Amino acid sequence: MNSAAHQHGNGAPFEVPTDYNQGPVVAFWEITKACALACRHCRALAQHKRHPLELSTAEGYALVDELSRFQPKPILVISGGDPLMRRDLFEIAGYAVSKGMRTSLSPSVTALVTTQNLARAYEAGVRHISFSLDGATPEVHDGFRGVPGSFERTLLAVKAARDAGITVQLNTTVSKWNLQQLEQLAAIVGDSGAILWDVFFLVPTGRAQANEMLSPQEHERIFLWLNSLSKHVNFGVKTTLGQPFRRVVMQQAQQEGKAADNVPASNDGNGICFISHIGQIFPSGFLPIHCGNVRTDSLVHVYREHNVFQELRDKSLLKGKCGVCPFNAACGGCRARAFGVTGDYLAADPTCGFLPPAWGGASDNEASSEAPLVHAVS
Repeated sequence: MNSAAHQHGNGAPFEVPTDYNQGPVVAFWEITKACALACRHCRALAQHKRHPLELSTAEGYALVDELSRFQPKPILVISGGDPLMRRDLFEIAGYAVSKGMRTSLSPSVTALVTTQNLARAYEAGVRHISFSLDGATPEVHDGFRGVPGSFERTLLAVKAARDAGITVQLNTTVSKWNLQQLEQLAAIVGDSGAILWDVFFLVPTGRAQANEMLSPQEHERIFLWLNSLSKHVNFGVKTTLGQPFRRVVMQQAQQEGKAADNVPASNDGNGICFISHIGQIFPSGFLPIHCGNVRTDSLVHVYREHNVFQELRDKSLLKGKCGVCPFNAACGGCRARAFGVTGDYLAADPTCGFLPPAWGGASDNEASSEAPLVHAVS
């Protein structure tokens, strides 16, 4: 997150917790693993058929009740797989809305994204939806998603959702596959009428491979570019799994003599939690450490008390250069990427190119004065 004034759905501001120890900002529920696509980076290792042990409708209601115990209540993002593969999706979404939860959907763009289903989502109270756009051309996007025609269908889905009265967020997972198309993608996002561009930075988990990750230098250049872009486009810009972007925003604000907001970046288990299709509780969908199950455990208790969640929120435990970085309270590095690369979720983020002064780097101002903002990688 990059701003203290957050908006969701219909544009109304919502309350953001300042103490991530007490509750998440966003809870992701992978309502099903079923999906008709075959995305090359798929975190969920999605499959064509639903799992027989998925949480039932009643168990979904119970999960919503448990999430409602957090105050303020987190945003609920219903994802998958493809949530539209669940016939009870709109009933569950409507129940969450009735409990006062800001509820959004993250469906795959398939033949199930119809005007009828979008109308049902709106009737259930859903006011925000996200679609993935991972290439600026059919060749790149369709190659990424594994289904011909997905690019054109995505652009049509954005228009259809907007026509239904639902605001749209476009998500892009950046990797070696599409790095050269980011400027074109930004232009498409602007022309589409989407209100937010969420740029994901690849983590090697699921089908995603480490050799498709960007280098520290590439990450840094993109962070700088996104920060500049955000100041003159008609949509919001944020990152997911790109916590060092928060540091870049703060460095650039300091250089410009401006005050950066004091909302820290959310992170795996720190403002974020994830519930799998069979009820397993994880710090995030990209950090596959099983910490309990909503069928047998209190999600509130697991989030607040489980040792993995507590360690992820304790910045004093961070290792390497993340442990001595002056920005670790606001950033903390991507814990999922540290785990995916090193097997240690407390290790330094291997794709952050910033060298803290205490780690042998230049001063903050010197380190952030110009691109590529990178000295070396520890």
